[in-house]
Amino acid sequence: MTRQHYVLMGFLVLTALLVVGQLYVVIPLTGAIAETFASTPRLAAWSGSAFGFAYALGFLIFGPLSDRYGRRVVLLTGLIGTAVATALVGLADTMTTFLQARAVQGLVAASFPPVALSLVAEVLPPQRRPLGVSLISFAFLAAAPLAQFGGAAVTASPSMLMLALAPLYLVMMAGLAISLPGQAGASSGPAAEKTEPEDSSRLLNNMVIVSAWVAAITVLFGFVTFQIAIVMGADSLDPQMVRLAGLPPLVLSLFAAPISARFGASVTARLGLIVEAVGLVLCLVGPAMMVPAAVLISAGVALAVPGLIATIAGASSNRNRGLALSVYTFTLFVGASLAPPVASAVAPLGSALLFGLPAILLAVAFIAVTLSRRAAPSYAY
Repeated sequence: MTRQHYVLMGFLVLTALLVVGQLYVVIPLTGAIAETFASTPRLAAWSGSAFGFAYALGFLIFGPLSDRYGRRVVLLTGLIGTAVATALVGLADTMTTFLQARAVQGLVAASFPPVALSLVAEVLPPQRRPLGVSLISFAFLAAAPLAQFGGAAVTASPSMLMLALAPLYLVMMAGLAISLPGQAGASSGPAAEKTEPEDSSRLLNNMVIVSAWVAAITVLFGFVTFQIAIVMGADSLDPQMVRLAGLPPLVLSLFAAPISARFGASVTARLGLIVEAVGLVLCLVGPAMMVPAAVLISAGVALAVPGLIATIAGASSNRNRGLALSVYTFTLFVGASLAPPVASAVAPLGSALLFGLPAILLAVAFIAVTLSRRAAPSYAY
């Protein structure tokens, strides 16, 4: 890779931490948000869901837009919009406007992940693409604990925190504008528009891609369910200790590239799915096993996410890769957004269902990806 490629990856990783971190930073701030707007913690908790559902929906919008109008335009415009929306969150004076601004923030923030992943697949040299995917995946995953730790450590009000974060998105936009190659992510023009229906149907007919989309729903569903469970069991364990135990295994996402290069992206994805499922099953033993379970769950997610990304990116083309990855990120975060209400509903029924349900879904996803492996293309990265 050239120096420009390294600088580009640095800005993409930092931007990924800042963008995806918005999904998690409000988790430790629920009480402060409720106090700021004289509301209830139950309503304040929707500050995460308002962002999350809009965030997932946005992937379906911005991936195809980047296919048609170019990655660069969508990426830079989206970061400007994220900066403005973040400032609006900080200026909100009621809970209603706060939640509305969070939804707008989530929608425009969704412009970054699918475009960034497409750029990695299209700009980096083929032999360096696995490393690029792994770095972006690590940033997406590390944003969860790092944002929560940062949110818990901040003494400023949630509004002031958002106002302080807003300019950082403009800094990242400027850095990416400088480091992106001149023709990076240029649109394919009218030709792309004419072939878009054909390319979309090819995605739906490709069982490798479809099975990876389905599997993506289960990955963060299991991960977030576990995070909620450790909070529910705060009386018998230290949630911060469990979170810390789950942080180092996320570095495994950096090793997903050589594993994929040697054994294939599908193998990496399937290994992650089954390891995460085993971690959730381990939770059934009791609180004493929550720390080793955290290690396995984080390790599984760290392998599954880049493995599924590489599987989809390798099975799609330049014309529809943005759409393919946008659907992937949509399903990934739909799973994360569904976890809180589902976990709250099944928790009273016992830990067997709380941990068993996501474990079973991960096992089903493992089987689906395995059955589609014979149709997998020869991955270039």
